[in-house]
Amino acid sequence: MTKISRNAPCPCGSGKKYKRCCLPRERAAAPAREEEDSSAAAPVVIWHEDDFDELTNSVPDLLREGRIEEAERAARELLERYPETVAGLDRMARVEEAKGNNSAAADYYRQAARFAQTNPGFDPEVADRFLQQAERLEG
Repeated sequence: MTKISRNAPCPCGSGKKYKRCCLPRERAAAPAREEEDSSAAAPVVIWHEDDFDELTNSVPDLLREGRIEEAERAARELLERYPETVAGLDRMARVEEAKGNNSAAADYYRQAARFAQTNPGFDPEVADRFLQQAERLEG
């Protein structure tokens, strides 16, 4: 399992920071897992750029303020600078939905679901939530 930066978006897809969502629960379960996995070392993901957290959180904030063009620029920057995360796909889906482009938003949610299905560290429910969002928009 991949270790996630505390300030990264939670891989469960909640939109919250990992440290405020699933990290506390995983830490509570860690002692049992450490006994089981004591021989295996988990790879660590290290964020070298301090503004990832600010950038990913700015998109929903900008959307709430009705600043859609700025939110789109931030989401596109996430896609370009952090392709190893699902954050850019999720944020672009939210931007397209805010613009009323439901088909494009659904496409981004499906891409996010594929990302969650093919990258380690995601619970299956994450991909399911993205697919449900896509279906809701196409409904």
